Amino acid sequence: MKTVNISDFAKYVGLSLLSKELSVSHLKLQKIIYYCQAWHMVFFGRENTLLDEKPQAWVNGPVYPTIYSEYKKHGAYVTDTMEADDFGYSDIEKGLNELNAKLSFSEEQTKCLNSVISLYGTKQDAQLISYTHCEKPWAEKREGLLPFQRSTKELSLDTMYSYYKTRRDSQRKSKRNV
Repeated sequence: MKTVNISDFAKYVGLSLLSKELSVSHLKLQKIIYYCQAWHMVFFGRENTLLDEKPQAWVNGPVYPTIYSEYKKHGAYVTDTMEADDFGYSDIEKGLNELNAKLSFSEEQTKCLNSVISLYGTKQDAQLISYTHCEKPWAEKREGLLPFQRSTKELSLDTMYSYYKTRRDSQRKSKRNV
C-alpha cells in the first residue's frame, strides 16, 4: 500500500465528517487524522503507514504541522467549525467522489477509515484531547515537559502501532471470553 498526500487526506476526513452531519474543527481534524493513521497501521500492518508525515506532540495532542499550517486560518479557537468551502469544495459529495478517486483506497481501507471517522467524529474536541493525553504515543513524547510547553517531538509510529494493536487484541480477547 502506498502513502497518501496528507493535504488530500485532510480534505477527505473533513468532507467525510460533514457528509455524516458531524462538526469539524481544526482540532478534531488533527485528532481524526492521527487516529486514522494509527488504526490503518493496526489493520493493514505497521509497514503500511497511511501518511508520510508523523504527528508531533503538541500541547493539545498530536498535530500534523502541514495540516496546522493549511487550516490555522479556519479556526483559531476550539469552537470554530469548518465547512465544505474550507476544504476547497462547495459540494460535499462531489468533493468526496473526487478525493476517493485521487486517493484510490481499497474497499477494506475505505471501510476502516470510515469506521474511524465515524467513531471519533462523534466526540467533542475536549474528549479527543483527553483521549490522546491518556494514551502512550503522545504521553511518552510529552514526558518531562510542562503542560503548556511547546514541543515538536515526533510521535513514534512504532509506539502508535503497538499501543493501538494491543488495545485491539485485548478487546478481541475480552469478546471471546464473554
